[in-house]
Amino acid sequence: MPSSPLAPWSEDNWREDILRRELSVQATVLAQLANKLGYSEEFPTDTPPLLCRLFKETAQIIAKYLPDIPQDHLQIVNTVLCRLAEFLRYAERSKVTQTPWSMVQATEAFFKLQGGLKCQFAIRPQWAFNYGIVGEFVEVCRTNIKLLPWIPLAEWEQGVGKLTDMEIYCVSFPRTHRLNPLSHANWGHEIGHIVAGRWLAKKFQAIWSEEEPGIKTEIEKDVLANPPPVIDLWKDVAIKETIAAKITLTMEVTRQGIEELLCDAIGVHLMGPAALASACEFCARYDLDESPVMRGGHYPPWRYRLRLMAEACQEDLQEHPPKAGSTKGYPGNMVTPYFKWLTQILNLVAKNADQEVLKKGVVTREAYKAIEKRWPVIKSEVIAQLPQLSSRPYRLHERIDIIEELVRKLSADLPPNEVGDWPSVSPASLEDILNAGWAFKLIRARTDAGWATTENYEKLFRLILKGIESSFVARTFGPRVTKVGTS
Repeated sequence: MPSSPLAPWSEDNWREDILRRELSVQATVLAQLANKLGYSEEFPTDTPPLLCRLFKETAQIIAKYLPDIPQDHLQIVNTVLCRLAEFLRYAERSKVTQTPWSMVQATEAFFKLQGGLKCQFAIRPQWAFNYGIVGEFVEVCRTNIKLLPWIPLAEWEQGVGKLTDMEIYCVSFPRTHRLNPLSHANWGHEIGHIVAGRWLAKKFQAIWSEEEPGIKTEIEKDVLANPPPVIDLWKDVAIKETIAAKITLTMEVTRQGIEELLCDAIGVHLMGPAALASACEFCARYDLDESPVMRGGHYPPWRYRLRLMAEACQEDLQEHPPKAGSTKGYPGNMVTPYFKWLTQILNLVAKNADQEVLKKGVVTREAYKAIEKRWPVIKSEVIAQLPQLSSRPYRLHERIDIIEELVRKLSADLPPNEVGDWPSVSPASLEDILNAGWAFKLIRARTDAGWATTENYEKLFRLILKGIESSFVARTFGPRVTKVGTS
């Protein structure tokens, strides 16, 4: 309860009066902002408004019960409200003007197919040159309410309604690449975090329990051979602390390594060579052989990641003779520049500089020994979690006819939205459109050294974005229109 104005002055009473008053204003304003933003009608999908409603209901119930908050919980409320305010930026940046809006609906539908129908995705830019996924926001808000036991959880759940059964994520992309759909093939990796995360939550602890004893033995040998430089009095303590710290770090490197490699595998499984191509362009600006312990995140070396992605694409990185009854083999004239560019990656990953870096330290050496020993089983188990419609990997060589038809459309300055001859046409898939876009880009880049200009890129990107949008509209509403026309 708020302190009485007649109570004697104290620092605690002074702080409580200010916090209680200001937190009430903050919660009310946050709810109003979320409500106003949710009704702005400037979003490409319904997900950002759902996110706004979640934050509005959470802020409102905090404001309602604020008078009953014990004094020692005020700082918790402050932390929760500050986090909610930060989260609101994800919805605010998801407006049409900030996103590649013409592909957002198709992309969200693709994400929901892989992650499950309960999943909802807001897509927004970030100034950092990186792709990412954050969430899950419903569970975050539920956890925050549980931290405040004076708020009835059932009342919060009633307020947010059907949102309690949803999983809402935010997928981020580099702001400078807003209109670059070819780069957005990296989103296959981001959806992988949901699938891989579910598997890791169930299986990683068991894996680590089996691996830890052997890893601990190797770390003890390494530390005893290279003890920390301290006086003899503290040597035993320092050795034990160093061993414990390295075991913890090895666990973190192992887990993060498995997660990132699984996300890469899922991206290639879903998008085929387009995922490999976009990863190559993304990582070319970084050190390909940086150790996972050199900076935050514990990411595997890029060369290591590209090697596994290339292995997953190996069928598309080799030539195939014509099938029975056909004179056309793979890669064919229109895909050859794309094919040759991709096969150059094999030269890149033939070098073992990344593996030498991993072997240098006991932490990375033991972490990646554990990963490599289990990788085939881990990968197959996680891929098996994908829905039935995505069970088969995308193979470019199996879709050469479709890709060439879409490339011909791009060559004629037409959106690559459908395949076939009218009226027997069908919408092109997101994966085919992106791979055709990459094939066209490589044709132009390899045959005309001066083609890679901002103007030509933007023209290509807009054709691809229009193709994705038109294809999604046809796939979503075409059957309904046909049904209405025949009824």
